[in-house]
Amino acid sequence: MKTVEVIAEIANAHQGDPKQAIQIGRQAHQAGADAVKLQIYSADELLVKSHPRYDHFKKQAFSRSQWKQVFGELKSIGAKIYCDVFGVDALGIAAHFGADGFKLHSSDLNNTTLLSALSDLPGTIFLSAGGSTAVEIGYAIRKIFSTGDTSRRVVLLHGFQSYPTAVGDANLRRISQLKSWFGGKCEVGYMDHVDGGGPHAILIPQMAVAAGASVIEKHVTLDRSAKGVDYYSSIDVDQFSGFVDAIRDAESACGSFGLVFSESERTYRSQMKKHWVTRSALVAGHVLTEKDLVMKRVAGEESQCVEFEKLIGRELTVDVPEEHPLTRHDVRNKVVALIVARSKSQRLPGKATLQVAGVPAIEHLFHRVKQADLIDEIIFCTTTGQEDDPLVALAEKNNLSVFRGPVDNVLERMLGALRQSDCDIVLRITGDDILVDPEYANRAITWHLRTNSEYSDLKDLPSGTEVEIFDRAVLERIRFLANDSEGTEYLTCYVTHHCDQYRVSKVPVDVEHQQPWRLTIDTPEDYQVVSALLESMREQGKQFNYRLDDIVKFFSSNPAILEQNRRTSMRALPAHISTEMDWSKLAEQDH
Repeated sequence: MKTVEVIAEIANAHQGDPKQAIQIGRQAHQAGADAVKLQIYSADELLVKSHPRYDHFKKQAFSRSQWKQVFGELKSIGAKIYCDVFGVDALGIAAHFGADGFKLHSSDLNNTTLLSALSDLPGTIFLSAGGSTAVEIGYAIRKIFSTGDTSRRVVLLHGFQSYPTAVGDANLRRISQLKSWFGGKCEVGYMDHVDGGGPHAILIPQMAVAAGASVIEKHVTLDRSAKGVDYYSSIDVDQFSGFVDAIRDAESACGSFGLVFSESERTYRSQMKKHWVTRSALVAGHVLTEKDLVMKRVAGEESQCVEFEKLIGRELTVDVPEEHPLTRHDVRNKVVALIVARSKSQRLPGKATLQVAGVPAIEHLFHRVKQADLIDEIIFCTTTGQEDDPLVALAEKNNLSVFRGPVDNVLERMLGALRQSDCDIVLRITGDDILVDPEYANRAITWHLRTNSEYSDLKDLPSGTEVEIFDRAVLERIRFLANDSEGTEYLTCYVTHHCDQYRVSKVPVDVEHQQPWRLTIDTPEDYQVVSALLESMREQGKQFNYRLDDIVKFFSSNPAILEQNRRTSMRALPAHISTEMDWSKLAEQDH
């Protein structure tokens, strides 16, 4: 998807002829330019009469009627038009004829009158930063945003014209500097002015894209060989299609920020990464040592490579042949289920203790989780708040271990609970999801271990019936690397927003169980839906022992019940919460 905006700068390449301006604009638009740019000025507004270039600009300037013709022709073909405006009168012409954006030359960054007039108009604003100080740039930005509209698009454009500008003066590092200073309010682009007939006419703009420019402005002319006005930095307009392609190639090559893999890179990783395999056949009960293992590439292996430290010192649970690619399913692991719940709720206060088919909702969940025989230990995790005392009493009544931790940090509560256990694998189960299916919990644990995953989910199941599985090490790493761990109520996002940095997998779900139903309890409507289901299960003698087949059968026979919460939405990640990680810490230590 293209993100770099390519602007064809006509400037004065029209040689004072509106027909040439229209011809250049048409051809540039057809060649793929995202916008064409015109320069609107009058000699009287631009220079003093004694200036040696006064007569030149007097001859080049278009009349108002000529501008009407140019705008009309280019608008008729759907071209986006930006305008350099060199004064208030020029700005008025551009605005009157429907310019989509306006550019201030660097010579006008301290033109208070023009800046004030510009700040009141809609459209993109470009500020030429060439030859301007940080103070001047900052002044212009403040004036533009003085109306209080912080949403408007403002673009700083680095570059200057030196007829042509030497390659050594391009100074592309300025782009990142401008972004670091002003990127919070503005985009940063690049105006190219190197020799249009030289070997760098395409290379330098491509490098600017790599340096972070979101806009590229390139001069175009009808015929460079004629050496008309503004030919120095221009390429012929019939070459512009190739230029646009080159910019698209550059942005494609840049990829995205962060460590996000393309599909081909994921394929490379799966084919090339080595696995720990056994040097010889080994029997169940053998404790793995370093001498037992060697790293080799393995063809057609679905699992990913597991860390050395998660194999060494562990007892094999099965016999394995020579050169067997080891998975964590081959060795002993301890699995703990963390049931995370609290009484406080904005949408349904006290939901965990509401009676559902004869028992408190959270107690129903306890009975469900205990049926998953691959879980070694269950810990109930809640807060130190007094309002959660009844939840603790219910957990203790059901013979569960209990941990109480910080009120506002879910991850700290979970890690505090894990300090009571020597587990390797963690099932995170929220107290809202009381319909957790024990068979799928077992299936997920097995899948997680066989695929050497670090995070596995069952999101294809109806919400409220699924679990998610974390390696303990992943939870510890998130706390270590997260810039902001206060949002870990939305813990899953700290993994899914960086899914290429973890071994993430989706547990297969039977087709008949892949339903988009909302069966969690977070609103009064949710409570009604789940209560109807569980009353039916109790009447059938399956109060705690139903399975997904039973749930599907019930709602397939009673679809009207699902209408009660069909329009209820899942809570979105609040805008103020950041899931960003400081990956640089890994060069010094892990969690």
